[in-house]
Amino acid sequence: MQERLEAEARRLRHKLAKVEAELAALGEPGQGGEIGFLDLFDLDEIQAIQDAFAAATGVASMITSPSGEPITKPSNFCSLCEKIIRTTEKGRANCMRSDAALGKFNPKGATLKPCLSSGLWDGGASISVDGRHIANWLVGQVRNEETDLKKLRAYAREIGADEDAFAKAMEEVTYMPLDQFREVGRALFLLANLMSWTAYQNLQLRDNIREIRNAHKQVVSLRNYLSNIIDSMPSVLVGVDAKGRITHWNMRASAVTGYEPGEVEGRLLSDVLPELGVELARVSSAIDEGRTVHQERVPEDVDGERRYHDVSVYPLVANGVQGAVVRVDDTTERVRIEEMMVQSEKMLSVGGLAAGMAHEVNNPLAAILGNARLLKKRLLEWGKRNERVAQECGLELDRVIDYARRREIASMIDAIIESGERAGNVVTNMLGFSRKTDGDVREESVAAILDKSVELVKSGQDLNHHYNFKDIEFVREYGEEPATVRCEPGKLQQVFFNILYNGAQAMTFAMAETGRAPRFVLRCARSGDMVRVEIEDNGPGMEESVRKRVFEPFFTTKAPGVGTGLGMSVSYFIVSEDMGGTMRVESIPGRGAKFIIELPAA
Repeated sequence: MQERLEAEARRLRHKLAKVEAELAALGEPGQGGEIGFLDLFDLDEIQAIQDAFAAATGVASMITSPSGEPITKPSNFCSLCEKIIRTTEKGRANCMRSDAALGKFNPKGATLKPCLSSGLWDGGASISVDGRHIANWLVGQVRNEETDLKKLRAYAREIGADEDAFAKAMEEVTYMPLDQFREVGRALFLLANLMSWTAYQNLQLRDNIREIRNAHKQVVSLRNYLSNIIDSMPSVLVGVDAKGRITHWNMRASAVTGYEPGEVEGRLLSDVLPELGVELARVSSAIDEGRTVHQERVPEDVDGERRYHDVSVYPLVANGVQGAVVRVDDTTERVRIEEMMVQSEKMLSVGGLAAGMAHEVNNPLAAILGNARLLKKRLLEWGKRNERVAQECGLELDRVIDYARRREIASMIDAIIESGERAGNVVTNMLGFSRKTDGDVREESVAAILDKSVELVKSGQDLNHHYNFKDIEFVREYGEEPATVRCEPGKLQQVFFNILYNGAQAMTFAMAETGRAPRFVLRCARSGDMVRVEIEDNGPGMEESVRKRVFEPFFTTKAPGVGTGLGMSVSYFIVSEDMGGTMRVESIPGRGAKFIIELPAA
């Protein structure tokens, strides 16, 4: 019997591995936060141990709560207890009181004494955990030499049981000498102590698992938090190991490349992002030297567009595994803004130089015009002073005038005056266009501003590209009603100039292919409470994809060095934001383009 008990004990210890997994799935303690027997043991396993113990020892066995409520099913119960005594109300109550008394904590050994209900000998040992009484292991229902049969018959009458049936069932109860029952009690005590120790270990294991579970939740929460931070960054972040294989891939990287993390993890960075393959050398350098490597303005051609990136490599050492984080920031807009600022500074310098030159040109131009007009007056017009000077020289004024006209000197002087006046208008327009706006909003004629813009465009040419805007035809279709708006004239002139200049370039570039002479049709008329301006050309037109983006900052279809892609976006901003109007473009490839501007009328 002892060997069998030791085998069951070993089996119980081996069961701890299974209990560990089961405890991970357990919920919180029972009512009031108390730890119960079933919180620490598997009922089927305990039932099997109890059945084996009862069969090996020949005693009845059951595990109850400290108050005597059954936890396990009875093992090897005799008919006297199960079918007679416990079927009466008083007998069942006495049994529970007896079970509770037998299971009281006793550090010296098992409690052995006659049952309060049947008088049969029973025994009990308490099972505790961490000083808390959680169960009683009860054995017994045996009779021995000290059993008093007369008292048992009297007890049958007391609880209302049939005396004869009681006596007959008594004869079927197992007889066991008291010394042998004491040996069973010692085995019970050892097994109960082993269960108490197992319960303590299970409780510690439960607490450890709970702590590990809480720590795991915190780790998962922190990991998700850090992952959200990394994924919310606008930069491409790629984690790589020392060999350049991808270990992490954030959402921005997925958005830029179209690859999901599962598709790229474990692959070489040079295979997934060939344009960053050269950064592998920097990865090794950053890891070996333990310092950050930063490369600015790395160029890349994307769909025919030049873009720029800043690439940083940060070394990482975690748990002895070397690696790095490659960060890629799209700095195209920043580079363009910096270039625009540089260009703006240049333009300011050029504008100041042009203004100074215009003033310098104005002085000799005024002299040329004044002397040309005076020459015409003194040589070609009749006057007393002219006649007197001619007589003093021995000449007849009529013949001098006739000679000058025959030699077309008059038309030559008129050409000088006309060219000088045109040059004066160009200088005036240049000064007005280059001068900073002073925020002076006033009522202005849209047609007049449009005409000034035309004169400014007609005076332009490009020596490198060999085109001249003087030959462009301008057709004006202005309404009869005056069209005035409240505006800063310089800003509105800038809008018109940008549209006309871009259209003039497009038409002259395409003239060799189309054979069409460049022509603008300008329309300006009042429409209700708005003034509508149309600038239509007969150039090459635009594809739909270009038309949709024509007002985007930095978007241009011109070759590098010809345009910055800012003119149309600035014009759109002036019309929509500064003047509260609208601006759009209609175009069909091969059939020109028409810009339509609507402004609130004054």
